[in-house]
Amino acid sequence: MVRPKRMRRVVTCHKHELNRNLKPIELSVDEFEAIRFKDYHDIKQTESAEFMGISQSTFHRILNSARHKLATSLIEGRPIIIVKGDTMINPNKYICEDCGFQWSNPEKEYEECPDCKSTNIRKLNVTNGMNNGMKNRNRIANDTCSCPNCGYSEPKIRGVPCRTKTCPECGSLLIGRGLCNI
Repeated sequence: MVRPKRMRRVVTCHKHELNRNLKPIELSVDEFEAIRFKDYHDIKQTESAEFMGISQSTFHRILNSARHKLATSLIEGRPIIIVKGDTMINPNKYICEDCGFQWSNPEKEYEECPDCKSTNIRKLNVTNGMNNGMKNRNRIANDTCSCPNCGYSEPKIRGVPCRTKTCPECGSLLIGRGLCNI
C-alpha cells in the first residue's frame, strides 16, 4: 500500500507575470545546450560533455550556472535571452531523421542517434566558408519545421524550436530540418 502524501510547507506562494521591464537573464548558447542535452533530452552528463567537446567537470559548472539562471528567471519573473558568446559550430554535425535531434563530436563517428537510438541519421557537413555568396551560419532560408506525418512544412523562426509548434493540417508536433541557428 502506498503511503499517503504529506502536506508540504512553503515559505511563500505567489503568482507573478513575466515582467518585461526587468533586466533580462542572459543564457549563453553553451548553457542552453547543456540544459538541452541533460534536462530536455535526458542524456548522461559524460555523453553531453563529449558532444560539447568539454570535460565533465566543465559541463557540470555550465549546467549549474544555467539552472541557477533559469530558477532566477522563474522566481523573479525576468525574461530570458540567449546570447552567442564564445562558441563554435562543429563542422561535423549529425541529425536524426526520426526525432530531429542534432549533435556533433569531432572525435567520434556515430551509427545511431544518442537520443532515440534510431539508425536513420545523416551527417551534415557545415562549412565556415562561403556558399553561393552567403555564409552558412547566417543562412536560415532553407531551414524548415516539418510534419513527420503529412509532410507539411514551414520556415523555421529563429529562437522558436520546431517541437513547440503543431501542424495546422493534422495537429502533430513539427520537427526541425536543416541547421540549428541560435
